[in-house]
This record gives sequence, structure tokens and C-alpha cells, in this order.
Amino acid sequence: MSFDPNVIRQHFPSLDRPAIFLDNPAGTQISKESLDRINKYLLECNANHEGMFETSRKSDEVLHEAHAAMADFLNVSRPEEIIFGNNMTTLTLYISRSISREWKEGDEIVVTWLDHDANVTPWVLAARTAAYR
Repeated sequence: MSFDPNVIRQHFPSLDRPAIFLDNPAGTQISKESLDRINKYLLECNANHEGMFETSRKSDEVLHEAHAAMADFLNVSRPEEIIFGNNMTTLTLYISRSISREWKEGDEIVVTWLDHDANVTPWVLAARTAAYR
């Protein structure tokens, strides 16, 4: 299989500049197709979910399609098993708080300082909180 970096680069607008800084979160390098889809959503059906009005129903449909696509991509049993959140930092913080409630003496979470801080600090905070229980 051939790999042409210039073809791939065309799909990522943030890479179309003389200097590229790859020191930001993964969402920084978003594809044009994803940007187009986000723009379409925000312009056409950005609304509260489970409402009785058209934009709300369209928004629910987009969300359902996204859950179904991710369930298929990840080969999970049901779309309801897919959870979307604000960002990975927030999701890691929430999951660390949830899991740490069940920690028992001797349980461990192993992280390194080679990890992004967003994957270290939530676990450190959870361990400190658990120590005071």
C-alpha cells in the first residue's frame, strides 16, 4: 500500500502552514470532513436533546447515528454502550472518580510521567481522596 503524506495532509487544514506544532491535544489536528460535519450540525440542528421540535429531533438523529457508527467501528453489542463526553481530560477525571469509589486496600493504578498530565493527575487526585476515606 502506498502512502502519500501530501494527500493525507490535504484533509487536515491545521497542517497547511509552514510550521506545524504537534504539542496540543489530538483534537487540534481535526480532519476537514469532521470540521464540515461539526459545522453542519451547529448550523442545522444544534439543539437540546429529546425535545419535541424539529431541530431537537434532528440533533437526536445525528447523535444516534454517531453512537451506531462508533458501536460498529468498535464492534460493541449495542450503541448504548458508547458514551461521548466533552474531551478526554474530562472523561478521564470522571472515570477516575467513579472507579476510585470502589478501591480497596492494595488496588493500584499505574501511570508514568511519560503520559499526558490529563491521564496522570486525575488518578493522583483519586488516590489522595481514597486515602482519606
